[in-house]
Amino acid sequence: MNLVQKLAIAYILGAALLAFGFAVGKYEVFPYSYIQKIEEYIAWNPDAKKTTLQEKLKNELGVAPIIFTYPSTIPTATVDQSSELPVPQLHERRENPKIYVAPEHQSGYRAIFGAIDFDDTFWGGILLDPESKVVHTWKLSTDHLPKSTRPDLLKNMYGLALLPDGSVIYTMGEDGGGIVKVDACGEVLWNLEGLFHHTISMSENNEYFWSWEGVHTATYPKLIKASSKTGEIVETIDMKDVMLQNEFIHIFNARKHAKTNGDIFDVSHANDIDELSDSQAQQFPDFNAGDLLLSYRNLNLIFVLDPDTLDIKWWRAGATDHQHDADWENGAITSFSNNMTGARKGHSDIVRIDVDTGKPSTVVDGKDHSIFSIINARQNTTEFDTRIITSSTQGWALEVDENDTLVFSFINTYDNEMGTLLHLSEAYRVKPSYFTHEFWEDCGS
Repeated sequence: MNLVQKLAIAYILGAALLAFGFAVGKYEVFPYSYIQKIEEYIAWNPDAKKTTLQEKLKNELGVAPIIFTYPSTIPTATVDQSSELPVPQLHERRENPKIYVAPEHQSGYRAIFGAIDFDDTFWGGILLDPESKVVHTWKLSTDHLPKSTRPDLLKNMYGLALLPDGSVIYTMGEDGGGIVKVDACGEVLWNLEGLFHHTISMSENNEYFWSWEGVHTATYPKLIKASSKTGEIVETIDMKDVMLQNEFIHIFNARKHAKTNGDIFDVSHANDIDELSDSQAQQFPDFNAGDLLLSYRNLNLIFVLDPDTLDIKWWRAGATDHQHDADWENGAITSFSNNMTGARKGHSDIVRIDVDTGKPSTVVDGKDHSIFSIINARQNTTEFDTRIITSSTQGWALEVDENDTLVFSFINTYDNEMGTLLHLSEAYRVKPSYFTHEFWEDCGS
């Protein structure tokens, strides 16, 4: 075969490959789905930890939970005063977590949820008794849902609620395939299939819960209210209708493309809903029980919505940065300000906003405690005059008292030698009376 023939064959093969590549992209024929999957790995959630394609494949194959492990940034003094907490049925690839409890705070039950990495489920939770011993575990998954698009190692369990009977309602984002409720022993009670994300927020009597429906990048997302008993959706609110109802309030279009005036990708990033309860309403004279406190992360926006009239009653932008978990609290609004950008970048704070003046103040200074979660995170006050904080991408749950002193710490250790920790989703501290019965005795764990 002479040179001309070789060049001709190479030309024909090149043209054929080019045509085949065009056909794969246009008609989505084999191996389109595999290429798409790899592209998704490479372009992984830009807010999450940056990982290589090789690391993502390790995660996909179950070799190691690379995407949800982080280098430790927890203060050395906190680590040094912590002791190992034996947890049953952990995967052999991870080590036991570490815990610290101040002697005067050895009371109540604490529940920790996140990437616990059990031997048979990646996500789950543990319950600590007043002596800080593990008395119960929850193993949580959405792999059984038909609309689940990824294995659990590639999902993020953010949005869950622990109920008094020990049951748990949770979601793992759009990739999870829906919302699931399990009883205290892990048996599935119902599935709500579909796209939901970021929050499971209970009504005061736990009869209903709120969540966000659709994709988290939607310009105008939807809120759903559902029965906690059956999972049936009883109300839907389209935020586009809210925008149209409030024609003189221009808070949803603050981020637009400079040249086209079109919507920017992931313009709002709705991430929290908190219903004002009857017991809290007396502390907020300008609002009514049932009003919803909503958070839009990418607009640095927190606002109050009347779900009946769709009127926006109050709003504040810029008091927090890329915040999560906005709560009604003692006549004010508090939130976990992630501080992904700006002068406070690198230290996440708990911020209090005065609803009358709109003035923010710092309740917990993240710099003082070395708190920083790039995404997610939670914060709640407890009946023990403390605040429990979940710094998700630090793999750390910590609790501080009214003097800002650390009284509890849970470090979700993955590999001591490598100094890596696993993601956490939520933490609670409750009195024994919160639970209807000692359900852990029924489940044998």
